[in-house]
Amino acid sequence: MTSSAVGPYVLAPGSSWPPGAAGTAEATGPDGGRVVLRRPAVEGGDRHERAAGLVAGLAGSAHEHLVRPVDVLTDDDGEVVLVTPGPARESLGSWLRRRGTLPTGEAVTVLLPVLAALAHLARRGPVPSSVGLEHVELDDRGAPVLVGGDLRPGPGPGRDVASGTARSYVLAVARHLTTADRERLVGVDGTALDGASLDELVERVHDLARAVPLPTIADGADPAEEVRVAWQPPPVPPPRAGWTAVLPESAVADLLADWWDAARTLPWRDRVRQVRARFWVLGGLVSLSVVGGLVLLPTGSPPESARSARSAEPSEAAEGGTDAASTDTRVPTPVASERGSDASALAPVTTSRDEATDTVRGDDAQAATEILLTARVACLREPSRSCLAAVDQAGSPVALDDARVLDDPSVTAELALPVHVVAEVQRLGESVLLDCSTVDDGPASVLVTRTEAGWRLREVVTR
Repeated sequence: MTSSAVGPYVLAPGSSWPPGAAGTAEATGPDGGRVVLRRPAVEGGDRHERAAGLVAGLAGSAHEHLVRPVDVLTDDDGEVVLVTPGPARESLGSWLRRRGTLPTGEAVTVLLPVLAALAHLARRGPVPSSVGLEHVELDDRGAPVLVGGDLRPGPGPGRDVASGTARSYVLAVARHLTTADRERLVGVDGTALDGASLDELVERVHDLARAVPLPTIADGADPAEEVRVAWQPPPVPPPRAGWTAVLPESAVADLLADWWDAARTLPWRDRVRQVRARFWVLGGLVSLSVVGGLVLLPTGSPPESARSARSAEPSEAAEGGTDAASTDTRVPTPVASERGSDASALAPVTTSRDEATDTVRGDDAQAATEILLTARVACLREPSRSCLAAVDQAGSPVALDDARVLDDPSVTAELALPVHVVAEVQRLGESVLLDCSTVDDGPASVLVTRTEAGWRLREVVTR
């Protein structure tokens, strides 16, 4: 039996109660305001209690994509009636039938808000076991609003029920996408959504595309009237310079130009807000790893090039006799167990490795020669190519003489082994001739040359 009023609400012309397939009817409230009467779709013996629970959940949920009831009552048949603010809006199913194939950006716009509303309900009250396109309406902003759903008895916590409800809603919207977009979202025959949680569904929708506004109701139009989407010609690409067409990279240049045009239309603050939280966390972890690696890296000695440049600085020529190598700065010389013994009995006394290296790379040719002569004696006692290479200049006469010791250690007795620097005799460029003496105070001359690695012995002769 139809009636013209439900409680204090008078049905609008053309509306009747019980409602038709739409499940809604427009009416006028006691204050003269327009309202919409809705009958929740509930099955089962305790449908009144569950319908009342849904109404209570909606009433206590302040969410912009959930309908807010203004009243709840029972009709003459004892069914629960939900009263929401009017006027009636167009359902999403009706809008999609007029819209045709749905672009991915608009699909994201109608999916994400409803998924957020279901998650909100799952934390506060009963969750519809399924949501169809007729349970979602588009408000005057073009935003989807969840206005109801099917309540069926079923076990499981609210979060699990919300996940199943969300999957059914995503599948319903996916049917209006192209085949390629539908398979990206739900897979072949919807298999990609099997067992997906609500959070996983949100991630899949996010990865589909960026949300774009819906072409819905114009400002000032009556939402109760039938609205049609106005056809608009496809956007014309911005003009390109003619010379880009002759380049092999013209396609790449066009893509970069399109990206720049799109980037200029969106402020950088909005682009930052669109970055999801997990990417911020990932970027923070990578930054911390890089900073930690830089902090934990050992700080080594200066590179070879820096030390070579330091050693290549011009030095003042030392003049005079024995005063140039004072006893305070002279490196300790080798001593022998007996004066006059052969060179193989020498036991060199050296400074620390770092001090010796700095001296050899420094500007004092006499001090460097003292260390080189001491090191040469030690190298000849236990011959090795690496040791001699650190003392003799490669290819020099002294290097050729010392190399014979590697084959026959007895040759050491024939070599001139000065150990004391007496004075600097002559300096020519990077070569210095020095007057030296052996352990037996025999006269000798030593020619040293400055290389990239520091001072090296070039020639040693006895007089």
